[in-house]
Amino acid sequence: MRIGVLITARLKSTRLPLKLLLPIGTKPVIDHVIERAKRVSRVDQVVLCTSTHPQDAPLVEAAHARGIHYFMGHPDDVLLRLYEAATFYRFDYVLSITADNPFFSVEYADLLTNEALLRKPDFMYVEGLPLGVSTYGIRYEALKTVVKFKEGTDSDTEIWGYWLNQPQIFDVRVIKARKEEYRDVRLTLDTFEDLQYLQLLGDRLGDRNGLGSVLNVIDSLSYASVFNRDIVQKQLASDKKTEIEQLYQVQSERLLLLKEQIYRS
Repeated sequence: MRIGVLITARLKSTRLPLKLLLPIGTKPVIDHVIERAKRVSRVDQVVLCTSTHPQDAPLVEAAHARGIHYFMGHPDDVLLRLYEAATFYRFDYVLSITADNPFFSVEYADLLTNEALLRKPDFMYVEGLPLGVSTYGIRYEALKTVVKFKEGTDSDTEIWGYWLNQPQIFDVRVIKARKEEYRDVRLTLDTFEDLQYLQLLGDRLGDRNGLGSVLNVIDSLSYASVFNRDIVQKQLASDKKTEIEQLYQVQSERLLLLKEQIYRS
């Protein structure tokens, strides 16, 4: 089974322009993400998954510089971009990592690859980690089923997890993190306040990169240094969730038939 890490990355952010090129320590954010992705075990390829928009060209250059492959796809439909990249590189299973998370856990990514090899669930995620530490696992056939099913309905899937996190349709595997590993902090990059906190964390970490080291540094920082504690994470709107649920309910027979055809092929 071929497993690929797909790093979804774009430079379209308006709240923090060109955020993936900004520095944490001596390296830009995107380099931190690529270096961590390359340490994930039992992975066949790491691919930077960006768009065809000219503004994203520096990300392609970053992929070249760090010795990984890249794929340029749909600028807004992230699910379609992931599917086309997985198809192009012939992956049977995908670990999806957003480039906004420079301190994602390699340890839990390793756990997901192990689960993929043992059980190959349709969709997989970790629950109970700080925001920005977890990754997602997706079976190729599940990704293809969703993309084909939603054709003509929605091209904006920047927040895409709800399309796959449907236990009544897909084999969803939820991995529970250890309780002692949870911290009520943001380790994702959307705003200048996020950048301030991540830069402080990076300075204190130095060359250490394990999840335990990250958590220890978090614990050593004062509450006043959590610059981004009031930032609200963008969520999928409730009306969009309802729209997805209604689509699955109204066209459930077509979905199940499509899924059966794809999984058999």
